[in-house]
Amino acid sequence: MMTSDRGLSSSTEPQFVDAVQPERLLQQLATSGGTGCFKLTVQQQQWFLYLHQGSLIYATHSIDPGDRFERHLRRLSQQVPRLDRDLRAQVRQQWELANTPTPIYEYESLRWLLKEGIITPEQFRQVVEGLILEVLESFLHLTKGQHQLVSYFDVPIATHFDTARLVAACKAQIQQWLSLGHKITSPFQRPYFFSSAQVNLTPEQQQRLGSMLRGFSFRHLAVLMNQDEISLVRSLLPLIEKGAVVVREPQRPFDLLPNFDASLLQELVTTEDADSQDLTSGFFTSQVPNRTFTIVCIDDSPTMLNEIKRFLADDAFQVIALSDSVKALMEVMRLKPDLILLDVGMPNIDGYKFCKVIRNHQHFKSLPIIMVTGNTGLIDRAKARLVGATDYMTKPFTQAELLKMVFQYLT
Repeated sequence: MMTSDRGLSSSTEPQFVDAVQPERLLQQLATSGGTGCFKLTVQQQQWFLYLHQGSLIYATHSIDPGDRFERHLRRLSQQVPRLDRDLRAQVRQQWELANTPTPIYEYESLRWLLKEGIITPEQFRQVVEGLILEVLESFLHLTKGQHQLVSYFDVPIATHFDTARLVAACKAQIQQWLSLGHKITSPFQRPYFFSSAQVNLTPEQQQRLGSMLRGFSFRHLAVLMNQDEISLVRSLLPLIEKGAVVVREPQRPFDLLPNFDASLLQELVTTEDADSQDLTSGFFTSQVPNRTFTIVCIDDSPTMLNEIKRFLADDAFQVIALSDSVKALMEVMRLKPDLILLDVGMPNIDGYKFCKVIRNHQHFKSLPIIMVTGNTGLIDRAKARLVGATDYMTKPFTQAELLKMVFQYLT
């Protein structure tokens, strides 16, 4: 399933080049009716664009595709209540157990949701287009790499998109990001609030900013708060300009993605006056629950418990640290927490046994249980799933990674 395209190799051998022009390459594929998987490799990262007769079918890249897919599914869950966190976890579990060798497990998962009648054909198309646009956002900024057009196998064509239209839509979105000013260079930058700055905010607004701006990127915040990304950032611009909100660079692996580049576009839209924005119309109208969640952390390492408590030091969380797994069983029964962070390797009762016991209790069938371990193998992940774990975190992890996991299951 491969056709020759002008200026591109149609062999399976990669083309080694010092520079690439992604938009020009896509134009060549579209006009020549290229069919296959166009793969662009930059160091150890890969971008995959699936085409059929010049139209885009799907696109993905190797930089945390699971996170990308979860964000888009979470957006869709606002329209599809059935697509709750338990079902999304079930979809992710299918990926892990299948150990699919192809990079399109997100696409296959969407097809499964469509086949089961959980989402409509229009919703399927909506999510696929959103995923393609996000991948194109970084793809269009690539300047060096090696590329090849190869055959793809067993990729059903459920829908397709006009390549030129999606490129134009992506460039328009990049243009909107660039209009926000020189301080905003990536949607994965992370805003932090500093209450010492002189700003005209109520104590409640300051508390809310402090709670939410603790390591999440603009892109993750927008999903958590069900807001438009650009509108969210614009609502924070006055605070960024005054120094009350400091923008830090993306954390790994998102720092591997290229920053926005104005040279990609021929002209920019006029930057709106940030001071004219109404703060209360953006960030503070979020529907994120304003309550205190009880989180039980079980680990035989005092160092790890202290680190987790430091990471979650916020009014939104009541963190209970327990080092004895036997006593922890009784405490969990008594406390009835909102979430458990559970170490795997503990004496007496290890994490797997602990999780299995908790899951057998009628009150904890749906309690989010996150296994925390230094093991990274698929066998360990599968074992955690078999005993009823909701998800899995590998040590060491950053504050942003922990917060992302916690908010994923508590909001």
